[in-house]
Amino acid sequence: MLKTQVQELEANRVALTVEVETEKVNAAYASFYSRAARSVKIPGFRQGKIPRAVLVKFIGPDSVKEQVEEELVQEVYPQAIRETKLHPVSRFELEESSLAEGQPFVFKAVFEVRPRLGEFNYKNYTSQVQREIVDDESVTKVLNQVRDQHSKTEPIEGASLEIGDYFSANIEVSHQGEVDSELSDDKAAHKMGENDKLFNPCLGMKVGETRTYQVDINGDEEKNSKYYGKTLDYKVTLNRVSRPTLPELNDEFAKQLGEFDNLEALKGKIREDLEERAKYDAEERAFEGLLDQIIENYKFDVPESMVQSTIDFFIEGLDRRWRQFGTTIQDYLRNSGKDVNEFRETFRERAVRQTRTMLLVDAIGDRESIEVTDADYREEIEKRAKEYNMPVEKLLSTLSENDGEENVRFSLRSQKIRDFLLKNNQINYDMVKDADINKGETDA
Repeated sequence: MLKTQVQELEANRVALTVEVETEKVNAAYASFYSRAARSVKIPGFRQGKIPRAVLVKFIGPDSVKEQVEEELVQEVYPQAIRETKLHPVSRFELEESSLAEGQPFVFKAVFEVRPRLGEFNYKNYTSQVQREIVDDESVTKVLNQVRDQHSKTEPIEGASLEIGDYFSANIEVSHQGEVDSELSDDKAAHKMGENDKLFNPCLGMKVGETRTYQVDINGDEEKNSKYYGKTLDYKVTLNRVSRPTLPELNDEFAKQLGEFDNLEALKGKIREDLEERAKYDAEERAFEGLLDQIIENYKFDVPESMVQSTIDFFIEGLDRRWRQFGTTIQDYLRNSGKDVNEFRETFRERAVRQTRTMLLVDAIGDRESIEVTDADYREEIEKRAKEYNMPVEKLLSTLSENDGEENVRFSLRSQKIRDFLLKNNQINYDMVKDADINKGETDA
């Protein structure tokens, strides 16, 4: 049986003293010597029959003590955490330890724990947010996007390159007379966009025509480029122009997209989806507004280890995104002249808020006894299985193998807590057009 004592140090940091009974200490030593006797080879002795004194001399008394101590701590520390109901958020540091065979083993572990939040208010706030108006114009916009996705492109002879055209070209990019092979491409394929900085100078070109021009690399999205602040020379020879042909908007088109009897049924589904998205997006803004107010009215310190873990999460996600565009955080640090610690500090304010938010939301869930039942989980899995077009049991098996069940349950509980806050606070919506979303929005 363990004896434990918890001493609170500075904010969110504790010292846990644990005493392990003599019988367990002796058993740990006996187990170590038994395993060592079977694995160590010492001339003149049979494996498994080596006397303890010989093993101690061969291995070294300090090494024996270190290994037994490590095994005992690793075994009893989790048990001590459960018994004291502590919630560590950092690795422990072993500050004190006294181990000797035939005596109780006492050690002190120091670590950070989740903050114990005091009383705070999370009801009767007011949040004023925008909600998108869904009208005929909104439906038509999406319908045209769907129509564009199902268009067919055909080569256009003798046409001039226009916005929306697809084109292939021989593109040569150089800087100060030296061609960059990574940016150049003799079979490049692109779609001409409205604000295409690199290729808008090609508008009006005909097949076979060659055009030269310069591009200044100075945009915010180009700061990671090795040419940032410089000018590149482009030489483009147009090889082919294709123009999309849009399908007719009629009942036949609607039937081709799925289980729609006619065009009106398709429009109805689009409107329904837009309404659902507009409602969800507005509620998300309201939820964030409520959290801002709760955080503003209840200040508390968060453990540094939790902040650093959140920063790790941000940076890992950023690195994955940057790699998709052919660059890395290491490239950015090298080009910007920043060191890793300076870069990490730029995320601190956001990480502190994210950590506070997580702790507050979790605390609200605990205080309101918000849980995810097995029925809730099953319902969500059946919904996802239908969306993924796969058997329910297969999805359950996949989630079980990849520890996905915990993530699903966490997501469901977070959604329940979000719904609780929206229900128990005043949410006012300003109905605005899509183009006006986020313009002048305030939280009351």
